[in-house]
Amino acid sequence: MNKPKPTFIIALFSLVIVSAANLWQYVLKPAEAAPVINFKTIDDKIIDLQKLQGKPVLISFWATSCGLCLSELDDLVKLHNQYQQQGYTTIAVSLSYDSLPAIRQMQQQRNLPYPLVYDKDGKYAEAFGGVQMTPTHFLIDPDGTIAARNVGAVHVERMQAWIEKNLNQQAEADVKQNES
Repeated sequence: MNKPKPTFIIALFSLVIVSAANLWQYVLKPAEAAPVINFKTIDDKIIDLQKLQGKPVLISFWATSCGLCLSELDDLVKLHNQYQQQGYTTIAVSLSYDSLPAIRQMQQQRNLPYPLVYDKDGKYAEAFGGVQMTPTHFLIDPDGTIAARNVGAVHVERMQAWIEKNLNQQAEADVKQNES
């Protein structure tokens, strides 16, 4: 009878470990709550993330020097304009290596309608797990949990589907509450 070779056993064990880790990360792990945080916009307004519960929120970490970030601005503006009246919110957070004058200039040049936050000391990036790369997006479900984290360009169709699903669920919940 042939004994299994040690390399086969190691490979099989490694496959089991990786599969278990992926199962935990993507299926079994409870959704992480969004941080309890107040954003200060470049216009000196305070946005309490907790007060946005009940609505879908996109937190987008970006930089004015990030080409991919700039290329997706039109899509983010379109999503914001399309769904804002129904309760969807976009908050764009510029990382600490950006500058306030550059952010203000970009806001004017691109006519950015959503709140812009300058993370001068890095506390917002740290609150979201130490964000270092741009663009990085966090989708916050109406229940206040982080539904997804995406590093790289936003997928417009997926974003639309997520926003519409959450807005529809919220509308259904509002109707049920009004009926009772």
